[in-house]
Amino acid sequence: MTAGCGFQTYQPKPLQPEKLASNYLAHDPNSPAFREFLITSGYPEAQIPIQHWGLRELTLSALYFHPQFNVARAQWRAAVAGEISAGQRPIPGISGDLEKHSNTDGGVSPWTYGLSIDIPVETAGKRQARIDRAVSLSEAARIDIAQTAWQVRSRLFNSLIDYQNSVALTEILQKEVDLRSEIVAMLQARLEAGMISSIELSNARLLLLKAQQALSSEQNNLPALKVALASNAGLSLETLNQLTLDRLAINDHALAFDAQTSADMQQTALLNRLDIRAALARYAAAEAKLRLEISKQYPDVTLSPGYSYDQGDNIWSLGINTLLTFINKNKGLIEESRALREVEAAQFEVLQANVLTNLAQAKASYQAAYTTLNQAEKLEKDSEARTSQIQKQFDSGYADRLEFATSKLENLLATQNIINVEYTSLRATAALEDVLQKPISDTNTVPDNIETLTQKPTTPNTP
Repeated sequence: MTAGCGFQTYQPKPLQPEKLASNYLAHDPNSPAFREFLITSGYPEAQIPIQHWGLRELTLSALYFHPQFNVARAQWRAAVAGEISAGQRPIPGISGDLEKHSNTDGGVSPWTYGLSIDIPVETAGKRQARIDRAVSLSEAARIDIAQTAWQVRSRLFNSLIDYQNSVALTEILQKEVDLRSEIVAMLQARLEAGMISSIELSNARLLLLKAQQALSSEQNNLPALKVALASNAGLSLETLNQLTLDRLAINDHALAFDAQTSADMQQTALLNRLDIRAALARYAAAEAKLRLEISKQYPDVTLSPGYSYDQGDNIWSLGINTLLTFINKNKGLIEESRALREVEAAQFEVLQANVLTNLAQAKASYQAAYTTLNQAEKLEKDSEARTSQIQKQFDSGYADRLEFATSKLENLLATQNIINVEYTSLRATAALEDVLQKPISDTNTVPDNIETLTQKPTTPNTP
């Protein structure tokens, strides 16, 4: 109360780059503050501290530690402060004067002094229009916090897909290199025995070289992908290296489409998307801005009651001051505001059209990816059956080691194809979720309550 009634003093708050950098590196997923955030976000308390980090756990880490939220929260608080500014009433003014006359004949007091007060009176609902506009802009900024949350989650999901795909490819390519090396060694022995031509050995060596190059490329990409994953999770690389990461389960993201599912998706995309909700808030702000400019056609009035003492005479006065707004009736700003409202309406229409187009494309890509995945899984099963049959023949002496190794290589390549198709399927899942701005399988990945996200975390990531 005292602070509200008194004058505020300037408090400097210089940026300290070294401290900010050290605070970022100090993000601790085992801290009590992060534990409290997990519980507030609906994470099971019995599973804390977290032993296995999947998409949900890493997303919560990003929502808590990622510095991008500080920007969104600061912009929202600035918009909230704008509500206070919009609601302020015009400040009254006060003026006074003091005069002394040189002629003092007749015993009249030589002094003249006066005091008047200027009281501005707003008309035509201007203040309410300003408040409505500020509230709409504040709501748009609040929704942008949730939009930031989804963007952070989306980047995290994609980086987790990329990293885990690279890990899986590195493992399978290493097995391919080992197996092709065995095949080259066996073909070398057969060449020396005169059983095959050098062309057959050269082809095998070329395939081995190609596999080695692919393995080297994937191994070189892996560190950068892990750094990106750590950054998107709001953690340092050293901290991420201490966590046990769970592999994404492809079956958790499979979705069967029917007419109802498609209708629900369209409804979700058109009504639930955060950018659509923010666009509606911005349109409401444009409406309020137009109302404000229209109300400015009607002039505000300043009442000026006053008192003056003029050489023994008491004088009371009441002045009225206003602008002659009827001369131009604020036509320019009204037309400008009306045009800006039309811009917001057109942008909203384009946004909805783009959402519908992107949804159709994402659904088609998603369905195609999972159809390809089902086919690849069938081919892998057939390959496993052939490999099992060759192994039995090898154990019984009816197949040689080269035939058995070649069969294992075929099965390995089928598994490698599964990894590539799973990557495409998960990427298609991420693209579909981006259109819906809603997880397909895990509704608890992002907190539904925006208020949870608007709270400034009590952690070292905020100076």
